[in-house]
Amino acid sequence: MSAAAPAARGPSPDWRAALKSAAYAFVLSRLLVLFAAAAAVAFAQQWPVAAQEDAGTTLRLFTAQDLDALAGRALGNDAAWYLSIARDGYEERPFDAATQANWAFFPLHPMAWRALLATGIPPVVAGVLMANLLFFFGLVQVHRWVQVQWDRGAADRAVLCLALFPTAYFFSLPWSESLFLVVFATALLAIAQRRWGLLASMALLASGTRAVGVLLAPLAWWAARQDPQARLHQRWLYPALGTGGLLAFMALLWSATGNPLAFSDIQAAWGRDGGSLTKHLVRWLADPLLLAEPWNLRWLNNTSLLLALAGTAWLWRQGQRALAVFVFVYVLIPWSTGTLMSMARYVVACVPVFAAMAAWLGRPPLLLAWLLASACLLAWMSAHFALGSSFAGA
Repeated sequence: MSAAAPAARGPSPDWRAALKSAAYAFVLSRLLVLFAAAAAVAFAQQWPVAAQEDAGTTLRLFTAQDLDALAGRALGNDAAWYLSIARDGYEERPFDAATQANWAFFPLHPMAWRALLATGIPPVVAGVLMANLLFFFGLVQVHRWVQVQWDRGAADRAVLCLALFPTAYFFSLPWSESLFLVVFATALLAIAQRRWGLLASMALLASGTRAVGVLLAPLAWWAARQDPQARLHQRWLYPALGTGGLLAFMALLWSATGNPLAFSDIQAAWGRDGGSLTKHLVRWLADPLLLAEPWNLRWLNNTSLLLALAGTAWLWRQGQRALAVFVFVYVLIPWSTGTLMSMARYVVACVPVFAAMAAWLGRPPLLLAWLLASACLLAWMSAHFALGSSFAGA
């Protein structure tokens, strides 16, 4: 009796096209981020106050003082928490939510950072280098996935929209955005190509990178069930493996704090204590002229939520209903925490939203208008992050 034929895989995307488009989007966007941040710091540190007159004043980019300031910003906010884990591990003490703790941050990114630090590379260099390399490869994987699901033109537009999104500067910082992007995009490509072992591996890594990463496990289960050639273990065991990163993190937290859900319960220390799903939009409509408040650029975060919801509707109409549900739950998790703070940062790593944008912006004038507006906002946000504005750091 002959052996069963191996399951057929889906189409293979064009690597060269993906590399070319990703390289263009990466270089364009990273130069914009770098020079906007450098110019803002240089102006703040080297230029006199408006009331003074000094004909001898000069403005020079990338002085030693400016580079020190940029390095300090790169290692601030969430990066400081990740670095504390990379260096010293998780805090070991009984759980309480009275003060912030590094239990909120998932372990895969600081583990990778720790591996680089072990080579002797300075923390800021290791973190920024890792983030940018992962971001480039993430763009390649996004392009390859959109190629398979739609076409090359849509893939070109998707990576540009992603790389120039107003909060895409986080992909150049030692936070978890770049790692999650490459894992998520590779998982979507694995689904499109029916590579169930690769999908299980990516789901495992995703659930050790961010809380929303565990959503890839049910998505993997649904996708494998649609393949009549998928075997029993591919339909059930592989998706179950996708929860392994989260379960391992919970076990680690249980040992360190006595609370396996410390990553969720500690969110109250950041003001995320649940609440109405509509109160954010009601507050926005009640006071639309309030642009920003501490840690929250309201217009950008609220608009990002609406963009993701529009992407959900588009995916549903396209017949991508499991993916539409995934995107909805992806934004529902931070949406339900009582604040839309950081919503634009969550959305920038939600790959299917940019596939939807690529479809909406199929006409060149629309695409150009969007990219120009988005690039201006990206430069503005990058400058404010470099200057330490709290709303740009969330």
